[in-house]
Amino acid sequence: MGGVNVDGGGHGGKKSVDSEIPLIPFIDLLLCCVMFLLVTAVWNKLARIDANQQQPGREAQIDQPPEERIRLFLQVKNTGYVIAGTDGTNIEIPKNGPTYDLEALREKLRDRRTQEPNRRDLIVAPEDGVLYEDVVAAMDLVVGSGYSEMSLSDGAHL
Repeated sequence: MGGVNVDGGGHGGKKSVDSEIPLIPFIDLLLCCVMFLLVTAVWNKLARIDANQQQPGREAQIDQPPEERIRLFLQVKNTGYVIAGTDGTNIEIPKNGPTYDLEALREKLRDRRTQEPNRRDLIVAPEDGVLYEDVVAAMDLVVGSGYSEMSLSDGAHL
């Protein structure tokens, strides 16, 4: 059996201190403690409850579902731009010859901005085959028109 021998010497008329510390049971106890701590640490998350604190003066609106927000898209197609909303609006801006009509897009975005002055989000959805520089030009125009929370999508969900 493994142990540690502590030699006391035994000189000078004193009794020699010779003892063995049982290391294997001590290591077994340590390993059991480590395993117990590892197992209980995993289950720690399941006992947590996420709760929201209601602020005084505000009524809880549990019965009402959240309001469906109308999403606004700018589709960059090979034929031109389309400003579309989930409410069914569709504004088409055809190409001006071989180039995209950025001035018409700026005007339509300005008109849409006057209709909804608090809107900051718009999703740019380019079609396959549209040049990168045309998509970037449209994105720059969108941000410049006041839609600071612009995001880019692949257009598959339209």
